[in-house]
Amino acid sequence: MTAAELIGGAHALVFDFDGTLVDSNEIKFRAFEQCFEPFPQHAEAIAVYCRNHHHTPRGEKFRHITERILGRAYTPEAEGAYHTQFEAATTRQIIEAPEIPGASRFIAEAARHRLTALLSSTPHDVLRHILERRGWQRLFREVRGAPVEKAAWLRAFRERLGLDKPSVVYFGDTEEDARAAEEASCSFVAVGPSAETARPQAIAGFHSLIPCLD
Repeated sequence: MTAAELIGGAHALVFDFDGTLVDSNEIKFRAFEQCFEPFPQHAEAIAVYCRNHHHTPRGEKFRHITERILGRAYTPEAEGAYHTQFEAATTRQIIEAPEIPGASRFIAEAARHRLTALLSSTPHDVLRHILERRGWQRLFREVRGAPVEKAAWLRAFRERLGLDKPSVVYFGDTEEDARAAEEASCSFVAVGPSAETARPQAIAGFHSLIPCLD
């Protein structure tokens, strides 16, 4: 089944944020590199870990890198410093980052015809702030940021609405997103030119899907 066919028959559309609606993945990857610049000997290991655990909450990444890669104690002081530095390096840039082609128009049209939700590993309050600054907060019936376990949230969302698998479509850009959709018995559409999932439902942008919402 194609992405257009999935969307045409869906009741609810759920979206990941970074890399799915906004071209912001590299902003976050660079921010992790900046947080750990004092440890250049571990730069490659840190980069590999971050890129292979894209949707792991940032606090868990900070702890893993500090304890498992650097071999240091993850103190409250270190935790606070990492979060402060990361937010300073990312929030404004993500607010200003370009959208994935057609994203805002597609969401606006979807909000008129479908139940729309946003599910992201970005901290919840930060996510709300970014949506407000981008003018997107009114486009989603529900918003859930971290801490969240995506598969569990998707499953609860689907079951609460009494919907079957074809009725809920989750848009994401990584295999982590695809697994969350599968575990929650939701349909999945991979988004973006660098989407890590090679499947018939993969799309580079949203423009072609707008007619499917009528």
